[in-house]
Amino acid sequence: MTKPVGPRRLSKAAVLLAALATTAACGGSGGGGSNGADGPTGSPVHGGVVRVAEAPSTFPNAIWPFDTASQESTVNTTQFQQLLYRPLYYWGLNDKVSLDPDVSIGQTPTWSADGNTVTIQLKPWKWSNGETVTAQDALFWINMSAAETTTGGNYTPPNTAIGAKYFPDNIASATASGQTLTLTLNTQVNQTWFLDNELSQIVPMPLAWDVTGAGQQGKCATDAFGSDAMKSDCAADYNYLSAASTKGSEYLSNPLWSVVNGPWKLKSYDGTSGAYGMVPNPSYSGPQKPYLDEVDFVPYTSATKEYADLQAGSSGANAIDFGYLPAENAATFNAKNPDTGNPLSGQGYYTNAPTYLDSIEYYQINFANPTVGPLFKQPYFTKALQETVDQQGMIDGIYKGWAYPTTGAVPAEPAGNPLSPKSAAEKATYDPAAAKQLLSSHGWDTNQTPAVCTSPGTGANQCGDGIAAGTKAAYTLEYPSGSTANDTMAADMRSDAAKAGISINTVSKAQNTIGTEGVACSPSQPAGCQWQALLYGGWVFNPDYYPTGDALFATGAGPNIWGFSDPKLDQLAAKVTKSNDVNDMYAYEDYIANDQPVIYIPNTLQTNEVTKKLHIDAGDPFQGFEPEYWYYTK
Repeated sequence: MTKPVGPRRLSKAAVLLAALATTAACGGSGGGGSNGADGPTGSPVHGGVVRVAEAPSTFPNAIWPFDTASQESTVNTTQFQQLLYRPLYYWGLNDKVSLDPDVSIGQTPTWSADGNTVTIQLKPWKWSNGETVTAQDALFWINMSAAETTTGGNYTPPNTAIGAKYFPDNIASATASGQTLTLTLNTQVNQTWFLDNELSQIVPMPLAWDVTGAGQQGKCATDAFGSDAMKSDCAADYNYLSAASTKGSEYLSNPLWSVVNGPWKLKSYDGTSGAYGMVPNPSYSGPQKPYLDEVDFVPYTSATKEYADLQAGSSGANAIDFGYLPAENAATFNAKNPDTGNPLSGQGYYTNAPTYLDSIEYYQINFANPTVGPLFKQPYFTKALQETVDQQGMIDGIYKGWAYPTTGAVPAEPAGNPLSPKSAAEKATYDPAAAKQLLSSHGWDTNQTPAVCTSPGTGANQCGDGIAAGTKAAYTLEYPSGSTANDTMAADMRSDAAKAGISINTVSKAQNTIGTEGVACSPSQPAGCQWQALLYGGWVFNPDYYPTGDALFATGAGPNIWGFSDPKLDQLAAKVTKSNDVNDMYAYEDYIANDQPVIYIPNTLQTNEVTKKLHIDAGDPFQGFEPEYWYYTK
């Protein structure tokens, strides 16, 4: 999920914004405490309000948990929707890359002997309107995903050339009876992958949402899976629900969104400023009921303003209780004691132990852009571009050690991912001279910046297919505004690329503006053909928890808005979805290392400034929030 740059298959859209972004830590943060490792140890107090700082110009803008590709971000999903509506399966509590059975609505799946049928028993949790969460609610979401393949943000189309099918095209039949959901498949699957990446997408939806308009009953939830009636009935529901999902001014007045099954319900929402508040859902059936009376999310237009509010102290009536420390204000990272040198200790805050997100950080390059797409389609060019990114320099300089390098398509941190020996040994390199040599050896005149193609053609020493004589090695990179760290990083990347003869025009825009621009190029979305490179954020592997890449890098995958396509990569990724042999996963990893679909940049450590009386949980590697585990201490 896309992770915003600043505070996830979720797009992680906001981590770089604040560098040490509060809102990026899924469930609060690791242990936390005045020494940066152990939180307040007093007895829990029931009650109280926690005010959380949002990353600059970044706030949720979709409430219905059936997101389009442009809405797929951690800000919308793990930090907002999942507080209200729990998915069938839940990952990430206590900073672990693993499934959490107790917090999941679905029981452990059982498989038939031939591996073709999977059966799931749903726990009889309650919706806030008193109805029981049933298998029909899960089938409602499945029917919607089957009907709305062109709009669903998690959808990856079948690849007939290699016999690959993804959810829901790999489902032959789906039925619901009481608490029992039964799925029969039409293809062989890796059962671990199917749970981690396919079943993980499902979010049970209340029957109160099966409507085509206010007071107009729909049939999507009860139609037979795959039927013509399902397609038309779900389309009618979709048109109404998707429109209502983005009308922030009506979130509170529209009865749709008052029906929740998560630990929280929405108390307030301002679609203009981005402020919103949550209060406990008294009907929540899960194991951990909230201690707090309320959690309020406070918007900011810049990290500078947020830091000024932290400097004002933690004791005021409108003080921030859970905030982020901008990179330019942080002390150098001390792994043994992250609270060392905390400039806000005197204001009543502690720095919690950092969380390593299960993510990769990068900026997107548009392979479908008619001007620069041909450049990005040349593996030598993207390799050269990567060689100009000084990840370690950024980590030591901009982030003062509060970051770690992205070295490939599978996260090296935290522990728990299947890393090939090659991936495990991979290091981030910085060599502008080697990058310049790569360009010059492929027909570019690098005596000027931008370099110019002087040897067009497809030969080994030529510029490559689609690159005409006189083409310049230049493109525009848009990045999120509101952060000095982002400004510095963009300037550094521009300067370092110029050393190799590559010219990058950097332009800052609001995070949500970049998110809106970031759509795939198609006849129906011509604007998706215009952008050239976007630093919107990297990827948190949620809900594709098994990092096979089919959900992100496969041809036509919903989040793959940059138009990357490689038939060999598709074949390797598809094989992993059917095979339990980890060597097939390793083959995918090793291949993509030489066929780079994005430009990697550092992952920032996720940590927070927390008021000293507030205990927070151990963090979540998938960049969400679980404030039901937070409490003030006596």
